Amino acid sequence: MAKARNSKRLDRLDVLLHPTLRFLWGLVLLGVLVLAPRWETRAAVMLLGGVLATLSGKRISFSYFLILAGTVVVFHALAPFGKVLFLLGSFPLTEGALLGGWKNGLTMAGLVFVSLGTISRQLRLPGRFGELWALTFSWYEQLMESKGRVHPRAILLSIDRILETHYPTLPGSPPVGTQEHRPPHAPTTAPGWFLVFLSTLAAVTLAVGLR
Repeated sequence: MAKARNSKRLDRLDVLLHPTLRFLWGLVLLGVLVLAPRWETRAAVMLLGGVLATLSGKRISFSYFLILAGTVVVFHALAPFGKVLFLLGSFPLTEGALLGGWKNGLTMAGLVFVSLGTISRQLRLPGRFGELWALTFSWYEQLMESKGRVHPRAILLSIDRILETHYPTLPGSPPVGTQEHRPPHAPTTAPGWFLVFLSTLAAVTLAVGLR
């Protein structure tokens, strides 16, 4: 059972979308998320990002990000502005502070979700930066696949063993730091284009309609 938990999860979007188009699609969704004036639009894009991240095989916790959003709301409430909704003792809770905190909390969660769903490990950017990006992403995925091997009672020892497994330092160990070579990725399929077009149109329409 532990083996099944640690196995690599299937990226269902990879068979539909070319990594470059997927990356550009993510940038458009992030633009809508950040620039949308209404919290409803940001919430919709955040939920879309959560669905995309799940389809990409990423494990996400909506409860964790709700707590994150709630924390942002609390800190915003400490700087009241706008219409006073009610008083907690002598401290005013205002509409502007609560709404601003909620919007920023949704934005933070949405940035993570959309990034997880639209950045593929197959993405190849040009130049030296592209090589560094691919290598960093590969390292990140290897470490995330091993996070189940971290034991709370021996955190440092278990982390050290994980790092030694992936990046051995003992004499005679094979060199680490080379990129794995993959064949060219298949082009975007018709359902993939439809998904990109429909989701982008819906997000932009919602942002414009609710401004």
